[in-house]
Amino acid sequence: MNFDIETYPHIKQLKILCNNYKVKLYLVGGAVRDILLNKKPADFDFLISDKIDNIVATFSQITDKKYILFEKKIKVFRYVFDDYTIDLSQFEPNNLESELKRRDFTINAIALDLDTKSIIDPTKGIDDLQNRIVKYSNSYIFDEDPIRLIRLFRIAAQLKFDIEKNTLEKAKNLVYLINGVASDRITQELEKFFIINDTYSYILLMDRIGLLDELFKELSYENGCMQSSSHLYDVKSHSLSVYNFVEWSILRMKRIVGEECFEHYYGYYKANRKHIIIALKLAALFHDCSKPFVKQVVGDEISFKNHEIYSAEIFQKYAKKFNFQRKITQIATFLILNHIEPARLFLNWKNNALTDELLYDFFDKFSINGVDLLIFALADTLAKGKIRMVNREIFIDFLKDMTCFYFERYANFLKVPQILKADELIELGIENKKLATVLKLLKKNVFLQKIKTKDDAVNFAKQFL
Repeated sequence: MNFDIETYPHIKQLKILCNNYKVKLYLVGGAVRDILLNKKPADFDFLISDKIDNIVATFSQITDKKYILFEKKIKVFRYVFDDYTIDLSQFEPNNLESELKRRDFTINAIALDLDTKSIIDPTKGIDDLQNRIVKYSNSYIFDEDPIRLIRLFRIAAQLKFDIEKNTLEKAKNLVYLINGVASDRITQELEKFFIINDTYSYILLMDRIGLLDELFKELSYENGCMQSSSHLYDVKSHSLSVYNFVEWSILRMKRIVGEECFEHYYGYYKANRKHIIIALKLAALFHDCSKPFVKQVVGDEISFKNHEIYSAEIFQKYAKKFNFQRKITQIATFLILNHIEPARLFLNWKNNALTDELLYDFFDKFSINGVDLLIFALADTLAKGKIRMVNREIFIDFLKDMTCFYFERYANFLKVPQILKADELIELGIENKKLATVLKLLKKNVFLQKIKTKDDAVNFAKQFL
């Protein structure tokens, strides 16, 4: 096993401390799993055979760290260091195997004796690691802690493992238990799941067993709700397909944004990566969720008037319930409310009727978030199910043109000083309540080259006296 305790000085201190107190120290859970998979753990979970209060008190002094105490069925003492966390808890002496069998999944029910370097594996978790499956360690894990219903899919997605069929069936029969879990715990697991890429097959499984509908009740009404002739799938299948193409787009960001402007966008994307990815995926699930409630059929025509507004309201209800981070909520709401907007630009672009004014207005309204919106629109378009390869490439070309317009023309132009400043407009007699509007219109008309000189600007501004 490739685990060098010397690279973790705090763990080395803990081991020495336990030896001094003559108690056994075992590394358990996800850290052992990750080490066996040759991955670097970020969290370390230790079981101590005795005297935990003494050890915790001394360990706090040695490391100059205060612990966070979690009162579950047992006490868990958490220490947060710069690169990793350490959890300490005590087990009943001579009962290590029973303790391991109570853990969630077999691949997390493996222990490493730090003294002898021996492995304790009562549920054959190593076999499941080798077979790349996630399997419950006992049949009542979901009853004991229903958050494991989501964690099952998160761990499988993280490791790219299959879920063992009996475990999946048990989860299916108990999905209703998720309603008894505190919302903040659900949020933590969902955010961990969404930030992983290539989770489409796992979200399909979550939907298949009913977990998605149990978490977000309104999504259940999407099943079987057919759309207009431009869509091949019902609303639920389309939304899940958008989710798939969001992940597809994230993996191909440089290609779809365009090499010329990728570096400009990537700086913004990297700084906001977590928020953007989670928001894109939430928007995929919720952008059409109100369609079953607003659907109107007249003859052969199907319409969903203002569905984007009502879908945003439904999403915001869940954003409040699960207390999603403010920035995630803002971006997702923005995407849902405006996901139809790029289609209008695309039609004009395709018909060679896209003017600088339309482009300016789009990015003046949405700024750099307009690029996020265009990426989401690409996923939404591809998920309709009737897009040929050539049309996909056409939309990608459109997205590249829009991104380049923003970074090469619009963003650079914003750095140019105003042709008339606010105090100059006030001297002309422009009222304070009109200042923002006049400044905005001046800027736009300079960009469109309708205003070229300061005299032109003065004459334009006088219209607002």
